[in-house]
Amino acid sequence: MIVRVKCFAGLRRYAPAGRSDFKVELAADARVGQLLDQMGVPTDDRTFVAVNGVRAGRDQPLSDGDLVVLFTLMEGG
Repeated sequence: MIVRVKCFAGLRRYAPAGRSDFKVELAADARVGQLLDQMGVPTDDRTFVAVNGVRAGRDQPLSDGDLVVLFTLMEGG
C-alpha cells in the first residue's frame, strides 16, 4: 500500500531529501509504528501523529491512500 506523509518542523530531517510531503510504500498490514521505524524516527521523539485528521498512536493500522501528518510537540512556558 502507499500512504502520503506530511512532515513539519524538525521531522523533515527524516523525510526523503528533506521534503515535507511525500509518499511511502508499506506492507498491506502496516501500522503507524512501522512507518515511523521505516523513516528512522526515534521512538523517544515527541512526535504527534494524525491519520486522516485524527490523532493516532503507533498501533494505529494504516490503509492505502491514508494521509499521515507528523510534527513535533512543542513545550511552552
